[in-house]
Amino acid sequence: MKDRLTKWHAAYIQNAYYELKRGTTRKQLDTLNINAIGKKVLDVGCGPGNLLVALSADAPELLIGVDIDEIFLVFGHSQIEKLVKKPTAIPTLLRASLPTLPFADETFDLVTCFLVMPHVPDDKTALTELARVLKPGGTLAVSGHGFGFPLRYLKRFRLKPLQMYLATLIYRCTGKKWIRNTLQDDRKICDILKSIGVVPEVRHYNQKILGCVATYWVKAIKSETSPKAIQ
Repeated sequence: MKDRLTKWHAAYIQNAYYELKRGTTRKQLDTLNINAIGKKVLDVGCGPGNLLVALSADAPELLIGVDIDEIFLVFGHSQIEKLVKKPTAIPTLLRASLPTLPFADETFDLVTCFLVMPHVPDDKTALTELARVLKPGGTLAVSGHGFGFPLRYLKRFRLKPLQMYLATLIYRCTGKKWIRNTLQDDRKICDILKSIGVVPEVRHYNQKILGCVATYWVKAIKSETSPKAIQ
């Protein structure tokens, strides 16, 4: 497995656990007023597991992380075993991805899915699947990249920002993500959530560039009723 660890994987893992150490990962949860105390929790797109470590501090009843990347899962498991404090149970890591999750309907009290939306094949299909495994009254927390995100990379990576804008344009015109790493209008994400019965409660931006959202964070509640959504 070490032979398959690319420079990108190594940099991603290092940054993820740096953010965990400095408290950024926990701050993301606190900003959305999210805790996992006594809950059944699923983290979709868990990567190397830094968010799982932060969630484990709340002593959830059940904590599962899924990711498509086997390298992240292997290295994540080794880090998690070192950092999760007893008597909290070690989180379970599984290989899976959107738009099909291997769980029954209404299994979890809390589902997190951070920075995965830019890569899913279809936004509505992915959000519908996340809502499916969430109990009524449960919390869904998602985040993604807004139109300002590529502007941070104009000086360093001239082609990558263009690729992201191209991917977004193609998705808007065709309804298909021929190129992954698209950008989202967080208002549209909230509209999709409301249309599937998951009502946005908190919307947060951690940065704006030239007036455009770089990264958005949304907390929403699944309910059989229709509470007033944020505007």
